[in-house]
Amino acid sequence: MQRDFDLDEVNVIDMDAKKVLVALSEFSRGEFVRGEQIRKKTDLPTETINGAVKVLEKSLFVNNPDISKEAPPYDFDAVEISDFGRQVLEKYG
Repeated sequence: MQRDFDLDEVNVIDMDAKKVLVALSEFSRGEFVRGEQIRKKTDLPTETINGAVKVLEKSLFVNNPDISKEAPPYDFDAVEISDFGRQVLEKYG
């Protein structure tokens, strides 16, 4: 039996990643955001932020200009929401 497609029933990204994406969207376009800034906006633990950023990078929702740089305890130096990430958030938020 085939059902109608309901976008609300599909989790494109996990809720922690969405929370990070929403936090990044609150910064100015082109502004790179450090892990501690994300933590202050989301209250998520470091490990969760690291995992969420990895998911968002793989989905092309965030830009990480230098993937070899880290700012411990975070696995990244700074990231920004990509134009694609903004579009997805605006459309499916």
